[in-house]
Amino acid sequence: MQRRGLRGISPLIATAILLAATIAIGYVIYKYVSASASAVAKKPQLMITASVDYVGNTAYIELSIRNVGGAAANITKVTIDGTNVGSQLGIGASGYLLKPGQELHKIVTLPNLGSGQHIVIVTLSDGSEFQATFTS
Repeated sequence: MQRRGLRGISPLIATAILLAATIAIGYVIYKYVSASASAVAKKPQLMITASVDYVGNTAYIELSIRNVGGAAANITKVTIDGTNVGSQLGIGASGYLLKPGQELHKIVTLPNLGSGQHIVIVTLSDGSEFQATFTS
């Protein structure tokens, strides 16, 4: 039995439809990824490093806080093992504004800091916190 009158679309039109659908889907994915990346880039991101040297019972901690994000970070508090060291870093009552790409690099002194692992917590004005650990 032969069927007459049934015809499909031509291969050229099918290719054009598939190409248009692929481009449309690719555009939607591109917009989603670029919007997500833009949202991440507009936030502060801190990279914290610390190293320690001892002279007697006093620990001299070389502390570096770098803003590698896309927005300014207003630092309101820095603690090392729960001890607030913000005043030694120049953090005032209104905080310390660290612009993107800027670095705060100071030496902090703490008496009687034991050996082992220590935690640095940097708190921003919006309440977010960044943590790093170092070992002495």
